[in-house]
Amino acid sequence: MNDQLQDLLSKVYEEGVAKANAEADKILEHAKAEAEKIISKAKSQAEATTLEAEKKAKELQKNTEGDLKMAGNHTLSALKQKITDLVLSVSLDKATKSGFEDPDFVKGLIRDTLAGWKQDASITVAESLKAKLDEGFISSLNTAFANKLEIDFSPQIKAGFTISPTDGSYKLSFTDQDFSELFKTYLRPRTAKILFDS
Repeated sequence: MNDQLQDLLSKVYEEGVAKANAEADKILEHAKAEAEKIISKAKSQAEATTLEAEKKAKELQKNTEGDLKMAGNHTLSALKQKITDLVLSVSLDKATKSGFEDPDFVKGLIRDTLAGWKQDASITVAESLKAKLDEGFISSLNTAFANKLEIDFSPQIKAGFTISPTDGSYKLSFTDQDFSELFKTYLRPRTAKILFDS
């Protein structure tokens, strides 16, 4: 009987172990399948994240390159403008300044301006020309305007003069800076073309 009991116990044990092993295999298979799903999902997410990061990196690179190109173009344009302005300043400012320091030039400009003037006038001349405009010239202007011409001298005007009606409703300025800026306006595009177009 002892042997039968031992056989029965062995049989139950073996069946239990076999059942446990089968259950363990099943759990293991299920765990492996779940692990493969998790790994596959993680790989897919990693690939999607990598693709998104690469896409954003390419967009950032493209935007950065565009911004750098635009900044470079603006800088180059500003530099060309500065060079053009410098060339014009060197060539025009000195010439117009010396022209407006010449009393005969200023006298002629005043005469020509007043030739078409139809009302009482007030002229303000650069203080630096006061000693250079002789009394004969000033009195000839006063005579031409029947003594209705006011002539003053101002240290604020460096070279040249301004003219306005005596009521001061407007003022025309004839200074070296005015003429220099006027010439620069017309010469700037041509100078830039000469300097930078090949």
